[in-house]
Amino acid sequence: MFILPKTTFRDRAAANPNMTETEILNSGNVQTEPAAESDVTIVGGGVHGLIYAIHARKVHPEANLKISVFEKAPKPQWKIGESTLPHFAQWTKSAGMAAEYLLRFFGLHNGLEFFYLDRENPDTYTAFCNNGPPPFLAPGYQLQRSMSELVFTVFAQRLGVNVWHGHAADIQNTILSKDGDSVPIVRQSDKTKSVVSKSPLVVDGTGRFRQLASKAARVKRFENFNTDAFFGYFEALNEDAIPDVSFEGGHTSHICFPEGWMYLIRMLSWHGSPMANLLDMINYVLDHAELGTPHDEMPSTYELAEMFDCKTKWIWSIGYATRDDTTYPADLASYGSSEGERRFNFITKKYKKLGDVMRHFALLPDYHGPGTSWYIRKQLSYQSQVVSGPGWVTIGDGIGFTNPLLSPGINAGMASSTFAADLTLASLKAKSEEERLAVWKKYDDYCDGAVPSLHLMNQFLYLTFMHPMLGPRVGFLWTIVIGHALPKYSLPRSAFTVDMKNFAEYATHWLWGSQVDDWVKVAEYTKAKLMPLNLDEPVPQEIVDDVINFSEKVKDEALAAGKYQGFPFRYEGELRNFGPKLEWDEKKYASQDRFHTQCRECRTWIPSRGDWRKCTACGVIRPFEDCEVGQLLLNSVRQLIPF
Repeated sequence: MFILPKTTFRDRAAANPNMTETEILNSGNVQTEPAAESDVTIVGGGVHGLIYAIHARKVHPEANLKISVFEKAPKPQWKIGESTLPHFAQWTKSAGMAAEYLLRFFGLHNGLEFFYLDRENPDTYTAFCNNGPPPFLAPGYQLQRSMSELVFTVFAQRLGVNVWHGHAADIQNTILSKDGDSVPIVRQSDKTKSVVSKSPLVVDGTGRFRQLASKAARVKRFENFNTDAFFGYFEALNEDAIPDVSFEGGHTSHICFPEGWMYLIRMLSWHGSPMANLLDMINYVLDHAELGTPHDEMPSTYELAEMFDCKTKWIWSIGYATRDDTTYPADLASYGSSEGERRFNFITKKYKKLGDVMRHFALLPDYHGPGTSWYIRKQLSYQSQVVSGPGWVTIGDGIGFTNPLLSPGINAGMASSTFAADLTLASLKAKSEEERLAVWKKYDDYCDGAVPSLHLMNQFLYLTFMHPMLGPRVGFLWTIVIGHALPKYSLPRSAFTVDMKNFAEYATHWLWGSQVDDWVKVAEYTKAKLMPLNLDEPVPQEIVDDVINFSEKVKDEALAAGKYQGFPFRYEGELRNFGPKLEWDEKKYASQDRFHTQCRECRTWIPSRGDWRKCTACGVIRPFEDCEVGQLLLNSVRQLIPF
């Protein structure tokens, strides 16, 4: 389907040579200047502020909500947290941004792959791999966050949301009240007050900075260990030489060891592309999305880059997330020039397999600007004790955060963003403060329970990293299976076609199954057995056997009772090393169904769909045998899923 590429933003830039990138981006708004009055003022234009705005406009079309988003940064910035899961893909699909179009901007995330190192046998490991959903349902994405937030900004603007970059909320002089809010907005280019935004509701979308939530209460920290993350951005020297035959760049790969885990995320970067060119390109692709252009009729990533004179490159986000009780050597300073680099290099050298992997990557120094070679984030886990109040509510990482393992930042966090958006209209219509409080009580209760459950999940999984058999046989067995087969709220059973109005109900009940009784039983038992142990010493075999036997007993009882039957795919195809009744056998079930393959021309990982012959990246037409892997299961899956 042919659409003539427009030059709207490039024409504006050419006509006004002094126009800044911020001004070009803001010129996509319906209004030419920030409004003095709105229904909702959002402080923070990151992913959750934008998800909230898009969701609110989509689920309440009759209200025509006037939403103003204010973001201090001059344009979308890089952020950690690039990996997304099927809930995110389901939401983008329902919103009108399907994989046919988003995979032109982002890398593929098709599944979760885990390798568990053995501290006593450095050349050996165990493995667990969970395929993503079959590719005709909801393939996921690896996001370069600056590009994803730019795409979401454009999508929100097209819905009538005004997103103002380079405009900061003056938090100190903000007035929040049940009678109405006033938020002074300061234009960052000249530090002058642009407007006082008045609205009945202010949404705190400032994430871990908690600009409004921090005024209500201090954060809560959890008992036992917390975690730290340190990371950088790299390019692959030879991806095919990474030393493991089952390593696949279409998955998010995790290499687990007693202190924590390494992540490897392959993603598409648009860094260095002119803003006006990116905006014209994004609008062009979204025009195709509105028309429903078939996948193979869309220009590829490289074709789009050439059409719109943009820069694109495949890069890797690689880092570690380790327990904060990890023991570091006295000479840690000798491992690098910054704390993030030192910790990264120490862990890499401590485990032979990690060093084997990193030999195939080269650091991209200062990739996002001066001083951006290495990053470190400490004390990742926290919870906001107050998440709403008179005239305000916080969303996303503002309610709390646990750990990037299993991607709760966007994927579980968006439950709060969409739930808050669902409740917004009822809050605005409330005729009394008591009625308004009753609306947000549901939200408060959800947040109060969600963050501790996710924290328990992460401590449970981290503890299973202490021995190479506990991760695949206990930790991820329970988390993946129950996360998919959650009673009443199984996205696979709905064929990933939950509409926007029902999405938040699914998202708030999901949480990887971490509130299901059997899961909690196994997690608490594992925690009681392993938490008292010394992290630097091997786990006694009798404790390993005890934990596995307890897990097997609970599993067998659950299956005998007919529980967790919402999983619609073959276990032996979806989970590596497990059979049809979740029996463990590394030899018999070493292989599994494959839902993605690499393009033979450019080596990009692509979903295996018979109707997607064209490589999303380079545009070559792939052989049919490279596209049919997922299609082999189509008929059997369709018998199980009510399409």
